[in-house]
Amino acid sequence: MNLTRDEWRQMLGLRADEAPVGVVLEGTWWEQRATAARTALLEDVRPLEVPGYVFGRWHGVPLVYACAYGAPKVVEPVHALGSVGARLAVQIGSCGGLQPSVATGDVVVPERAVIGEGASAYYGGFGLAVATPALVAAARAGLEGRGMTVHQGLHLTTSALFAQPPDTVARWQRSGYLGVDMETSAVFSAAAAMGMEAVSMVFAWDELLRGRSFLAPFAADEQARQRAANEATFATALDLIEAAAA
Repeated sequence: MNLTRDEWRQMLGLRADEAPVGVVLEGTWWEQRATAARTALLEDVRPLEVPGYVFGRWHGVPLVYACAYGAPKVVEPVHALGSVGARLAVQIGSCGGLQPSVATGDVVVPERAVIGEGASAYYGGFGLAVATPALVAAARAGLEGRGMTVHQGLHLTTSALFAQPPDTVARWQRSGYLGVDMETSAVFSAAAAMGMEAVSMVFAWDELLRGRSFLAPFAADEQARQRAANEATFATALDLIEAAAA
């Protein structure tokens, strides 16, 4: 869509004094629950005109939160918010762990994400999409400061959650991918096209090498690690956006 900044702002329902510094994107099935939990921590919260986009402030800094599941969906808020001047896109959510060292509740912070989805190509992304190095370092520091175990390196994004047979998972592991999700590479590609910085923090839920999907039972201590990582990634995302406004 070839719209002016004012037209994008009108479409979103943003006032001139509400220019968001960044957008936090979360890939999850449970949109209503996630949105309620995340926006409860913000001030001046209100839904925007585009369904699923919520405006809010963190310590006075304007931002937008959006649940966006899958690559075709996640590029939309990056594109829209980048068009009105947002400088930072932060992806959070969960991923499948692909290395023996990546346990449920650990956080993967990709430096690079292999593009296994189709949306990136429309934003000039081919092969690999790259995070902003300074944000990777800041995200890792913020997460470790909250007690998280962090893995930093090569990641994979695909568009087919259920198409992960054991032979495919084994090939991904041999390729050195730390984890697999459905949004990260698309966020990096779209953000680059929109002149935005980008970072992803996705915590391991599935332990795919052990055959444990998101449907697998997890012990109480594992569930506690998942919850802690879920909270830490959002808290760190807010810190990054606040720092970008400074």
